[in-house]
Amino acid sequence: MILRKIHEILNDVEKPARYIGNEYNQILKDPSKIRLRVGLLFPDVYEVGMSNLGLAIIYDVLNEMEYVWAERVFMPWIDMMNLMKKRSIPLFTLESKTPVKNLDVLGVSLQHELLYTNVLKALELAGIPLLAEERSNADPIILAGGPCTVNPEPIAPVFDAVVIGDGESVVQEISKCLIETKGANRKDRLKALSQIEGVYIPMFYDNSTPPKPISHDIPERVRRRIEQNIERQLTKRIIPHIQLVHDRISVEVMRGCTRGCRFCQAGFVYRPVREKKSSSIFFEITKTLLCTGYEEIGLLSLSSADHSNISMIIERLKDLSETNLISVSIPSTRLDAFGITLANNVGGARRTGLTFAPEAGTQRLRNVINKDISDEDFIKSLEIAKKHGWRRVKLYFMIGLPTETDEDLEGIVSMAKTAKKIGFEHVTLSIATFIPKPHTPFQFAEQKNLDYFKHAENILRQAKKFAKVNFHNPSMSLIEGVLSRGDRKVFSALIKAHQMNACFDSWENIFDQEKWLKSFELTGLQVEKYLRSRSPHESLPWDHIDTGVDKKFLISEFEKAMRAETTPDCRWNGCQACGVCNSIVKNTLEKHAESH
Repeated sequence: MILRKIHEILNDVEKPARYIGNEYNQILKDPSKIRLRVGLLFPDVYEVGMSNLGLAIIYDVLNEMEYVWAERVFMPWIDMMNLMKKRSIPLFTLESKTPVKNLDVLGVSLQHELLYTNVLKALELAGIPLLAEERSNADPIILAGGPCTVNPEPIAPVFDAVVIGDGESVVQEISKCLIETKGANRKDRLKALSQIEGVYIPMFYDNSTPPKPISHDIPERVRRRIEQNIERQLTKRIIPHIQLVHDRISVEVMRGCTRGCRFCQAGFVYRPVREKKSSSIFFEITKTLLCTGYEEIGLLSLSSADHSNISMIIERLKDLSETNLISVSIPSTRLDAFGITLANNVGGARRTGLTFAPEAGTQRLRNVINKDISDEDFIKSLEIAKKHGWRRVKLYFMIGLPTETDEDLEGIVSMAKTAKKIGFEHVTLSIATFIPKPHTPFQFAEQKNLDYFKHAENILRQAKKFAKVNFHNPSMSLIEGVLSRGDRKVFSALIKAHQMNACFDSWENIFDQEKWLKSFELTGLQVEKYLRSRSPHESLPWDHIDTGVDKKFLISEFEKAMRAETTPDCRWNGCQACGVCNSIVKNTLEKHAESH
């Protein structure tokens, strides 16, 4: 029935291939042999979600389980959404066109805060109650995972369970638990899930700051799951029907980063560093090239150039690229990690532009954020790249950083001028607005207001003489900032924005600031309260989430930032006592004791 209805409207929507499924390498199973039906919702359109490597990994992990079938679910675009409502078509899975409401589990990927209204819209389209407390035993268990779960509170009432940290092992444990408890009362099933490390059940915690468990058998703090083995090889990739946002083979080469950039949430919540073996990387690349036909390989991590064997990896990929006419990209390349070998070999036969992230315009401010890059590093790296034939360079910066002055902003203009002077034909500046994130040293910092960003943009417009300058919308950053460091009180404004039809807030051409400001007004939410600086010693809404990094270390790093002091990378300069390694050892000992 659903399939016929979908086919009847495909000619009336943009990009109908988003909704048809049946791609090469998708996974189909016999439903009669399945004990747990899982939907994996990426709350954005197909071409965005299919670019996400995390989704592909969890899809692969779950479908390895004989009695589990994981299917993909994406947000329909606005035209499709309206037609689905008109024709009474519920949100469906891509593989089998099953209504999401009929699944056992719906796992939702929370990649960034501006997707939250999409999550609510998806549940509405599926006919599933928005609040966990309003669901019955017949409704799917709604799970969240992804980076935003390190502060789940602004959207916590939506989820039955939230997975904190790496997902590979925990999703299998969750699946087994839900199979074993099938038929039991919903709250009893959630109680069983709460005993799995890394699983947070919001309804079992109160609304205090931070939330506290309502019974003695619920953990006071939820410990992040850390996957020690990242050697999984995704060799059978689904080949999409349409071009993706990141239309390439993305291969994870390492997870975690210890550079310690103080604004970077991923750099703190994905510690420690775990490298994938070079042999695994090459095997995954060669096998995936053979079964997909892609022409670009992306070496994915927070800082791929810091892989201990990166020079050898790039040398070998150079031979592969020259033979197969493919290009190699490193999305996150640090200026101080980029040597002659990388500059010479990374582009292959089809060179693309280079991307660097100095983040700040002066050495002083780079010290504040612990981005230990000198002006000499910047100039030397660009000169090497230009010497080896690169013609385009893109530079990422942030504005609104703690202690930033006009001199720091003018430094960005000077760096653009330097890049142009070195001889690059195309120089692009991408200017993001700084948003303080939980579990980072800058979680205590102020987020600047819109007037400040207007002032900063006026200074940076001088750089247009040397470069193309792209500014991120600061109004979007303001909403993201409220959601990022919010508590459960923020949820009332989120629901109100949803009721005013806010959706696709991460799309600048769709984002409507007025809906959000009105929702704040109607719910009495004071924006300034959530953008303000925090005392290092006050309780925070996310203090019950244990990422493994000690809060005392974050306080120390914040204080060092105010003195413009840097902290070296512990991989090369000895332990800096962030706490994550001690947390892993403690966890291992506890598990050993439990098993005996």
